[in-house]
Amino acid sequence: MSLSDDKKNIFTTIGSYTSVIQATKLPDTTNIFPSINNKSDIVPLLLDILKVVVGSDALQELTGTLFTNFIDKIEPDLKSALKNQVIQYNSNDNLPSYFTSGGTGIRVKVKDIDISGKFKTSPISQAGQLLYNNITPNFDSSVYDAIKNGNADFGVLHMVHNTTTNELIFTANITPDTPNIGTWLNKHIDNLTIIDKKEFITNVMNMIYGTITNAQNKTVNDTYQELVANQLIQQLISNNDDSFEISPENNAALLMRAEEMINGIVNYDMGCGVIASSLPLSGLTNLIGNISGTTGQATDPNYVGNQINNTINQSTSNSGVTTANKESIKDGFFQKLINLITQILANALTTNPQIRAILAIASAFQNLGIPKISQPIDDLKNFKTLIKCNVAAIIKLIVEFIYAFVIKFLIKLLKPVILEIIKEKTNQYAGLIQSLTPAKT
Repeated sequence: MSLSDDKKNIFTTIGSYTSVIQATKLPDTTNIFPSINNKSDIVPLLLDILKVVVGSDALQELTGTLFTNFIDKIEPDLKSALKNQVIQYNSNDNLPSYFTSGGTGIRVKVKDIDISGKFKTSPISQAGQLLYNNITPNFDSSVYDAIKNGNADFGVLHMVHNTTTNELIFTANITPDTPNIGTWLNKHIDNLTIIDKKEFITNVMNMIYGTITNAQNKTVNDTYQELVANQLIQQLISNNDDSFEISPENNAALLMRAEEMINGIVNYDMGCGVIASSLPLSGLTNLIGNISGTTGQATDPNYVGNQINNTINQSTSNSGVTTANKESIKDGFFQKLINLITQILANALTTNPQIRAILAIASAFQNLGIPKISQPIDDLKNFKTLIKCNVAAIIKLIVEFIYAFVIKFLIKLLKPVILEIIKEKTNQYAGLIQSLTPAKT
């Protein structure tokens, strides 16, 4: 039996259980889901199962749960995955002299670590307040300070900015002891914030609406290059495609999407026609302010899911959406959001500036102080093994979380089915016992 047949049987079985409970005709749910023929990515299958078992509202609840219970607790796992990938053969060697205080340092061009052009945006601008954590020390804010002021310290890392070459010069900020390479890398990773909740949600929503891209006044080419890198990571996630090549069809679609994002109006085909969606910066600011905190309502999955649902309604209010199509559009947007959560998580361990900087520094330790990074898209190929391992770690974490979420509802489905079967069997056995019992005379 093929994998697609196994998947069809899942939906057939769920449909039969549902029909037992509701005493309805067995629905045909075996051929309407694209996930049945998707051989690699398990997330779409889990989402389709969730819709069949619970209904559309479950996607909203799952999105709220991912933005709260999942994101709020994933940081240690991400740091552990990153440490596993940067451990190298020379970890026990002392830090090289060029990387210690007074050394020449490791020189990296800003553009080589900043795929999205984040450092061109001031942290105090309206868009920057969503992209940066302006409260606690973090790598990205420190880089911006170095670019603006000439130098900055972040934990065990010192950085100087050369305005002439637009390079960052990294050295170790360690006194009085000089640790070995492995110790320094571990300390540096411990200081990082892999997932800043505000920035994370902002990046997910920006991939839907292009709100931040529009506010940053990027060029089409800048946005296109960023989308290409995202697409290559997405291909690795969904199809296990590590060729890191873009098909002509995808290439044309990415160029069109880049143009839409810089205009702040993105079109989607939701199966019931193409709709235009847009979210102004003020609307995104209000949403992020409501759901990005770590206390109160911002930690309530239902509240967060409702807030995002309200945003979806507002962003499509001028698209001529009919009442009959609203549920399909809602489903489509929440499925896109859940897939983008996986995408942005993968970016957090592959293409974000602080990860690119670690790749530069770690590769320089093996190459006499010269980093091996260059164009981000080329580096996806050059660091293929590391990228694949980091993406695999992300997929494992999110699949386990969504699987547990789905199983919770499957158990709720099975309980009444089991009770119904027990009831039928009890009546059957009681009738059998009575037929075998001699009648009283």
